[in-house]
Amino acid sequence: MKHLVLAALILSALCVWPAHAEVWRVGPTQQYKVPSAVASLVKDGDEVWIDPAEYVGDVAIWRANNLKLYRTPTAQDGSFAVLRADGKAAEAKAIWVIKGNDCVVAGIDFRECAVPDRNGAGIRVEGTNITVTRCAFRQNQDGILAGNNLNSTIMVEYSEFDRSGAGDGLSHAIYINHVKAFIFRFNYSHGTLVGHECKSRAHFNYIAYNRLSNENGTGSRNLDLPNGGTSVVIGNVFHKGANAENGNVIGYGLEGMSDTVDNSLYISHNTVVSDRGLATFLRIDPKTKLLKAVNNILAGRLEFVIGTAAAADTLNNLRFTNATQAGFVNPVVYDYSLLESSPARNKAVDPGVATSTVPNYLELPLSPVLEYVHPCLDRIRLGQADMGAYEFQKLTGVDEKSSSLSLQVLPNPAFETLSILRNGLRFAGEARFVSLAGETVLITQGPDVHIASLPSGMYRMIVGDQSAALVVLR
Repeated sequence: MKHLVLAALILSALCVWPAHAEVWRVGPTQQYKVPSAVASLVKDGDEVWIDPAEYVGDVAIWRANNLKLYRTPTAQDGSFAVLRADGKAAEAKAIWVIKGNDCVVAGIDFRECAVPDRNGAGIRVEGTNITVTRCAFRQNQDGILAGNNLNSTIMVEYSEFDRSGAGDGLSHAIYINHVKAFIFRFNYSHGTLVGHECKSRAHFNYIAYNRLSNENGTGSRNLDLPNGGTSVVIGNVFHKGANAENGNVIGYGLEGMSDTVDNSLYISHNTVVSDRGLATFLRIDPKTKLLKAVNNILAGRLEFVIGTAAAADTLNNLRFTNATQAGFVNPVVYDYSLLESSPARNKAVDPGVATSTVPNYLELPLSPVLEYVHPCLDRIRLGQADMGAYEFQKLTGVDEKSSSLSLQVLPNPAFETLSILRNGLRFAGEARFVSLAGETVLITQGPDVHIASLPSGMYRMIVGDQSAALVVLR
């Protein structure tokens, strides 16, 4: 099952490239000037390309299924289409209310949504399944708010959540209610006002390779999993700020456990730094079935855990009274990568695997294969010998840049063949495929690539100075 680990993290919504899809162009120089102008026109499977510009007071409800809501792929890489609420909210809920199923949102910057009930969101998720990638959520009461839907998988990746919250402790950077699965990876959530940097009631949670950082904000928990569930927390950087309202870094099951799922918490290879006078790494409910916390680095005045589990493994973790003792490169600017002299070097043990009763997530290795790169990027981790979120490395030997929105692999996961698109167009040049060990395993020409020779697993496809993650599944 190990070869299926990361395949489960890519939603089926990304695998569909319908031949009948219509592309709707939106922008100041286009026929449709604002996104809401096409919201009632689009059909299932269509794409909406929104030019980089600021759209003030434009809010929308999206009802069609399998929509691709993109910042224009041919625009400058890293640019955004900025949606500034300016006092408006669709259905008094959000800048975008997405009611359709299997939708993808990419390259959109949602700003300053506020409503009277204090939970105005950048995106309100009301459909089944959504992928949000390379977006930004700035100064909204909730960045993303998702309602109950036990058929739904929500994936959020490569996105920033900046100064979220209404200041009441009930609104959060991202708030996922009862869904089947929640995947949160390569994100930067920071500076939340009183609320949590990330909160999820999902039955299954995969929180991987993020930076969840209070910094100068007044945020509460960095990660709150109030109803437990099978939860894997791997390769994250956590910072507990001096002004944080709540001293817990991670809360688990503190609002009552979900009785229908396995309530086990796996925490591996995270780096945790606290500037608060007194803080706690973990606070867990006594009904926790299993707590496995291994190869984590804690720096600051941090109590390890409040609460007990029926079974626990917390033996191989390192604790330091301050970040200097831990041997971080530059903790003043939140750079917690390791110096060669760090005591965390070569101290990791095999963390084993996480098991789950949720289909598609039955077995997940706890050894990290990637690392968070700031801001909202990632790179391949070339080893698991060191503790914490980073492996010491003078040279990585592989491309360190995150996969680019302008470089796409479809379908993903791929089986026998795939197509390469660059800047929204089919790409006929050379592509190199690299294993997680950094070995080049295939060099080929696009746009249509045969990958039958690649075993199941996760790879990097490299084109020039850009790369994209690829899952191969048989």
